[in-house]
Amino acid sequence: MAAREHALISFALAFVLALAPGAQPGGAISAHTAAPHRMRYYLALPSGWSTDRQWPVVVVIADAHRDFAANLRKFVAARGGRPYILVAPEVLTSGSTANRSPASYTYTPAVWDSLQRVDEFAFDDDGVGAVLADVHRQWHGEEKAFLTGWEAGGHTVWALTFRHPERWRGVAPVTPNYQRRGVEYSEKPERSQLPLQVFEAGAPNPQIAPFMKNLEQQIASALADARAHGYMPAPVRVVAGVDHGPLPEAVLAWCDSARSR
Repeated sequence: MAAREHALISFALAFVLALAPGAQPGGAISAHTAAPHRMRYYLALPSGWSTDRQWPVVVVIADAHRDFAANLRKFVAARGGRPYILVAPEVLTSGSTANRSPASYTYTPAVWDSLQRVDEFAFDDDGVGAVLADVHRQWHGEEKAFLTGWEAGGHTVWALTFRHPERWRGVAPVTPNYQRRGVEYSEKPERSQLPLQVFEAGAPNPQIAPFMKNLEQQIASALADARAHGYMPAPVRVVAGVDHGPLPEAVLAWCDSARSR
């Protein structure tokens, strides 16, 4: 897709979502800003959502293409009747700065310009914290959320996990990249009890298959660092017969099992 066409589509999506009066239950995706932070995020409430209870939350980090809403839709489709509030923050760190374009985001031009001068991992760290607080306050999300992200989104997932294990009910990276970007190791005691499960696709397509060895080496490095700093990750789980992707069905089924413990 040409860059101009992609930019026009992204702008149209942002415009339509900006007109939404608020989050609607049942799978509709709405766009928000996590005041008082500047982080933008997409949100999809579950069917039957109401204010009379607390709802489990799954934070979904996109890959390097940064199609935040499209990636979230896959989780909406896989959610079915499950009770999860699904959230996709517009993070800066799911991939390198070289392939980061304002067309992928809904930040205003002024905000986007200012974000080019920030510590991107600090921005995402603080911003995701603000998103979680926003979801808890406005939509009765549980204070601790599940976290997942795939491929280059792994840079974000590992940094958020190692910085703040106390934020998460469980973490499920999917074939994640890891190069210690933005990593700071928390000493919070929650890290030793945090459910941490890496997933891999069992049938990657021919385009990605040659890169799997490198990805597996990065996963092994991340898990070694996790163990060295007090985390207790489970062995990698390979999902048989599934192509490379965010694996929403497997991730949400794992969240189900983690909630039942």
